[in-house]
Amino acid sequence: MKFKRILCVLLTVLLALCCLPVSADEAPAHEWEHELKTHCGGDCEYSPVIIVPGIMQSQTYVQDSDGNDLMTSDGFPIVEGMDMSFMFDTVKVKQEIKDAVPSILKSIALRDRDGLFDILIDIFDKSFKDHYFNPDGTRVNGVAVDEYWYSLEECKNVPDRSYGYAKGYGTDDDGNTLPTTKYKNQYDFIERQVNISAFCEKAGYDHAYYYSYASFGNILETAEGLNEYIEMVKTQTGHDKVSLVFISLGGTIANTWLADYINPDEIDRIVLAAAATDGSYLLSDLMDDRSTLGDGQVLYNDLIPNIVNLAAEEYMSLAYLGNTLARAIPQEVFSDFLEEALARAINEVLAKLMRNCQSMWALVPSAEYPAMAQKYISDAEHAKLREQTDRYYNIQLGAKERIRSLNEQGVDIFCVTGYNLELPAAVEHFRLSSDEIIQAASTSVGATFAEKGKPFDSSYTPAIDESYIDPDRLVDVGTCALPDKTFFVKNQSHLKLQSAVNDVIGLCVALLTDKSIKDARNENGGYAQFNEYRNLAQVESLIRRYDENEFAGKDAAVDAAYAEAKALLAKRTWSQSETDEVEQKLYTAMEKAKMLDKNADSSFVKYKLLPILENIMKWISDLFGRVFGGNDYWLFFIPLI
Repeated sequence: MKFKRILCVLLTVLLALCCLPVSADEAPAHEWEHELKTHCGGDCEYSPVIIVPGIMQSQTYVQDSDGNDLMTSDGFPIVEGMDMSFMFDTVKVKQEIKDAVPSILKSIALRDRDGLFDILIDIFDKSFKDHYFNPDGTRVNGVAVDEYWYSLEECKNVPDRSYGYAKGYGTDDDGNTLPTTKYKNQYDFIERQVNISAFCEKAGYDHAYYYSYASFGNILETAEGLNEYIEMVKTQTGHDKVSLVFISLGGTIANTWLADYINPDEIDRIVLAAAATDGSYLLSDLMDDRSTLGDGQVLYNDLIPNIVNLAAEEYMSLAYLGNTLARAIPQEVFSDFLEEALARAINEVLAKLMRNCQSMWALVPSAEYPAMAQKYISDAEHAKLREQTDRYYNIQLGAKERIRSLNEQGVDIFCVTGYNLELPAAVEHFRLSSDEIIQAASTSVGATFAEKGKPFDSSYTPAIDESYIDPDRLVDVGTCALPDKTFFVKNQSHLKLQSAVNDVIGLCVALLTDKSIKDARNENGGYAQFNEYRNLAQVESLIRRYDENEFAGKDAAVDAAYAEAKALLAKRTWSQSETDEVEQKLYTAMEKAKMLDKNADSSFVKYKLLPILENIMKWISDLFGRVFGGNDYWLFFIPLI
């Protein structure tokens, strides 16, 4: 499972965070019931909410020209969403790799790097071909999106169609192949994408809706379709206003919808949660083939820890060890090989997806768009696509002022943004303050961030005053669109939003349900404007174990530590150091009381030995970084030989 998680993260980096829908001429007319379907009939304190999700958070089935699902060799549809591994015919790819082994070995033996790349790129190309776009911005294949023109309450009763397929990942006691996915119904899938059950428990599941769309397509048309969806929600709930949450790539939909379609009279609240209002430099750097793989400083000091931290932070000791071992590979071999491999993968394969897709261009930061558009889509065959991307670019340029203006007109808008993390180190702009996927200047709609590792010094003049600069002097909120209504979470990763149910998602739910929260500074419901990411996974797991096994009253020390952990979850000002302390106390108490799983690590190994090992590996890596800089070992050894 760890390998699968790492693979998915790396593919996410390559695909560069895209998400959008099919063009209008491909989409069928929507049918929905024009009748009241809520328990309150529109007479309650909670406006219905519409979630506009982000990357790969909608199930999109790729189809042939006759509208039939394209199937993999083992009988599973090719799906954009759910899990990135389902985008490819993995059985066929494995077979092609197996068949190519003799040719690969021959190329290696002859040191024929071009021949080796030709083989690998051909396999890579065949893997992605089902998802390509034509130069005019239309898809080579059609797609069908699982859409939900009814509330989450009804989604519980509609089977999810992916559950009917199997890829042979497991069998029951009788040897029958089990369903690959665990989504028995549509709600199961949606909850795994964006868990807003806390909202549903307050307002009702019939007050929550999920606006799905294809992962690759046209932002402009998706935003237009949101109007009809809002009308449907109002009709079914009886409410005359709705709230909307735009997540990640949903920020590009928000830009267009706010520019062209919003009716302030039908909006209660809007939350922009980690929303890409000004694209992502991760996408533009990849699309333009701007990598750091030729930079030895990055290659030997940053790349491996950065990627491992994205995928599996518990293995950071191995990441730092990897830094030390990587220097044994001559830089001209290591760097040149990786640079050429990435360049060919982008220019010969991913370009047919990224550079021909309007939603990809919507993720290009406005500062990058003019030069990149001139470079890649200024020719005649891209004319139709260029017309659409230019239109979005003009919308994007006005996003900050538009959001500020709408808020002043009475549209209640909030932003929630993570910061102080790096983008993937393989791209040129990786040191920008970000949530690991989108630069924080984009998700905060214009806040100013200090250079990585260098806080604002005493000579820095705040845009408003010092109270708008965080305690660590890393961000000046005063320059963003909504300085009084933007919440910042230090070290919050884009990839961990879904697991932050008690924190970031809890904050978003509070913004939707608690009207006493009017801003991020004073009337904020106890949520600090400058908060800190905390990893609650282990604490939550221990609490579940305590509850499920009815350990209450069996050990006083465990009971006390459990009560402290429960109190921690309820806090609205977050601290990772406090979380670590509470976690260790509960884990140790349960270990002493023999309440942990028999295969669990001892508290000594988990909280003493492993952190020491990580610190040692990091110290060695940093030492070699100071001694060798961006060079491999051979720079020093060859003269001696």
